[in-house]
Amino acid sequence: MMLFIGMRINRPFSVFLIALSLFASGICLAQTIPFAKNGTLKMLYDNRMYPQALEYQWHLYIVWRGAEGLPHIVSYDLNSALLSEPVMILEGLDLQIDAEKYERDHHYAPVVWIDGQGHLHTLFGCHGNSGGVHLISKQPGRIDQWTAGPEIYKSISYPQVHQIYEKGSLVYFRDRGHLGSWTYRISRDDGKSWNGASDPVVDLDREPHTGFLASHAGSYHSTRVSRDGRRLHVAFIWKVEEPVPNTRYQDFLGDHTQRYNLYYLYVDLPSGEIFNHQGKKLIRPVDKLVADRDCLVWDTEERVAAVPSSIYLDEEDTPFFLLPVSEETPFRCRYYFVKSQDGAWQKTAITRTPHPFNASYLTRTEEGTFHAYLVSGGAESAPGPNMDRYGWGDRVELWESDNLGTNWRLSDDLTPVPGLKYQNIQFILGSKGKPSRSGILFYAWEDEDGPGTGFLYLNTLDKR
Repeated sequence: MMLFIGMRINRPFSVFLIALSLFASGICLAQTIPFAKNGTLKMLYDNRMYPQALEYQWHLYIVWRGAEGLPHIVSYDLNSALLSEPVMILEGLDLQIDAEKYERDHHYAPVVWIDGQGHLHTLFGCHGNSGGVHLISKQPGRIDQWTAGPEIYKSISYPQVHQIYEKGSLVYFRDRGHLGSWTYRISRDDGKSWNGASDPVVDLDREPHTGFLASHAGSYHSTRVSRDGRRLHVAFIWKVEEPVPNTRYQDFLGDHTQRYNLYYLYVDLPSGEIFNHQGKKLIRPVDKLVADRDCLVWDTEERVAAVPSSIYLDEEDTPFFLLPVSEETPFRCRYYFVKSQDGAWQKTAITRTPHPFNASYLTRTEEGTFHAYLVSGGAESAPGPNMDRYGWGDRVELWESDNLGTNWRLSDDLTPVPGLKYQNIQFILGSKGKPSRSGILFYAWEDEDGPGTGFLYLNTLDKR
C-alpha cells in the first residue's frame, strides 16, 4: 500500500505538494512518483499512441505533452530513485514549428523508443497531413541533446512503436484524416530509413463502399507484437464520421462518442499477409464489409466504445482485450474483459468508469493472474471545457483475476491524491521490447483550467 491511501483533508492538492516536496528532497515515501506538473490536455495519450515511457539500462524515460503543448522528457534512475530535470525536447534546436498548433492540437503528444545503439528516438507533432517531427538523441541514453531524424512517412496520426524481429523497429499509424487508412513502416537500420507495403492494413472507407455505413467509416486502433516479433496484433473500433442517430440513446452523439464495436486481426509481418482470429486470410486492406463479416469480436449494438482496447498476449500468442463500453448513458461505462473461449468471444464486466475515454492497461503476472489497471469512479463525467474535455475518473484501481478473467476482485486503490481527476493509463515499455510489469503512468488535474500532473506508479522491476 502507498503513503497517500486513506489521507483525507479539505485541500487534497496540498497532499500532492507535500509529497512532491519530500520527493524533491530525496525522501521517497511511496511507490507513486510525480514526474511532471506542467501537463496539458492529453498530457499522456490513450491507447492509440505509445510508448510514452520505456526502460533501458536501469533508467526510465518518460515523455509527455507539457506547457504550451510542447514535448518534454525526463529520466528516472531506478537504482538511485532520482528524477532528472525535465527537458523541453525542442529547446536549442533550429526547427520551425507552428506554436499555435502545438498548443491547440492534443494529438501532437510525443512517443519515445530506443534503437539498437542505445539512442533515444522521439516522434511528435503528428496529426492529419503532417509526418511530425522525428528526433534522435545525440548520445545513447542521454536526453539533453537531439538531432533531426529522417521523415518516417508523409502523414502520421497516432504513432504506435514496436520492436520486431531481426532487430527492426515498426511504427503503426493512421494515414490522413478521420476516414484515413491504417498502415505501418519498418526500419532495420536504427531509424535511418523506413519502408513498408504500398497497401494499408485497414481502410474501412475504401471504395467501393459495400459495407454498412462504409462511406462514413473510420477507425481507431491499438496494437501489440508477438513475443518473437513476427506478428502484429491489431484491435480496432469503428468511428461513424457523419451524424447518424443512435437508436439506443435516442440522440445524435458527439464526434468522440459516435464509436462502436470491437474488431481484431493480425498481420504476419514477414509476408505482410492479414488473418482473422480463426486464421482466415483476408484481402489487404480490410474494408468495412470484411471487418464486419470476418473481424468482429463484439457488436456493441450502439453502445459506445470510444477508445481502442488494451491488448494482452499470452505465451501462445492468444489475445485478450480490456476496454470500456457504455451502459445507461453514452458516458457512464463499464470495463469489460474479452477473451475467446470454446469458439466464441466471452465478455466479462469488471467495474464502472464514468467516461468512455478512460484508457486502461491489461497485463498478467508470471503466476497467471490478470491485472487490469483502470480509471474508475461512480458519477458520470460528461465532457466539459479544457482539461475536462474528454472526461475523467476520480480513482485509479488495480483489479485482479486468477481464473482467466472469469471473476474479478479489487486488489488495490492506486489513487495517489484524493480529489483529483484522473485519466489515461499508459504502460511502460520493458527492456526486452514488450510492455513491462514494473508499473504504469497516468495523469491528473485539479480543475479544468489548471495544469496536469503526471504520475509514475512502480511496483516491481520487470525481470523478463
